[in-house]
Amino acid sequence: MPYPPPRPPAPNGPGLCPTCFAEVIWCVTVNQRAQMINATPDAKGNCCVRRDHTGRYLVRQLTRERPTTEGAEALHMPHAATCTVPPPRRTATPNRMSAARVRQGVRPVRWQR
Repeated sequence: MPYPPPRPPAPNGPGLCPTCFAEVIWCVTVNQRAQMINATPDAKGNCCVRRDHTGRYLVRQLTRERPTTEGAEALHMPHAATCTVPPPRRTATPNRMSAARVRQGVRPVRWQR
């Protein structure tokens, strides 16, 4: 097959958070990435959620240029700010490991010199 298989579409619409199982809305951002938004509207939130003509949920952040909701948008809170389960701890990276364990490079063989 000369072309890679297409990537599956981002989840969109009502769903559950994979870590805390709270009700969320999977939305598509301006950069075509998936973002979890709390399902209930919140006046303290900074995300404007709307549905386009195809039924996709779209989200945008409040900015200085567009500080209020417009049209059929509703104000919601991003779920990452209110998730009850903390994200997993990151493992040790090479810059935090001891110098003996960090791999600096590969020794070249004779034909590579």
